[in-house]
Amino acid sequence: MDWVLITKFGNNPIGAIGFVGDDAVAIAAFYDDRDGNQDGKVSLLERFAAKISIVRLDGLSVTEVAMQARVDPDVLERDPSFAQVATQIYLNFAKGLILDGIYAAYFARGVSMTGKGIAQLVTSSTVKGFVVRKGFESAVKDAFYNVTGR
Repeated sequence: MDWVLITKFGNNPIGAIGFVGDDAVAIAAFYDDRDGNQDGKVSLLERFAAKISIVRLDGLSVTEVAMQARVDPDVLERDPSFAQVATQIYLNFAKGLILDGIYAAYFARGVSMTGKGIAQLVTSSTVKGFVVRKGFESAVKDAFYNVTGR
């Protein structure tokens, strides 16, 4: 397997594209999805920001590598169809962001209120109520994503 380093704004590589022959078969990102400034470390602030974000960042780094590689002459010379693959990766990532936004805007508040009501009916303990509410929210969110295909 041959690897082509992908850089963005300078000489620091952000990832690599793996080739078998002239076919791109792997994408490797060198940074964590939560590493916003790409310094190689996920700081406490970056970890906190990723945790409270309404959108999931899963796949951000790989998507960034693919989108940068789609305009890299070394990649396109070996596999001209990679630009289409990179676009599909980007669209899949964007679909996830849109679904996260829809859930946060239209469902999250109502699900939270319903979960709180169910928790109050089931138990009088604050800790148990919190567990019931979060479990209900998690189940509804998982069902939403299973139905929408994320």
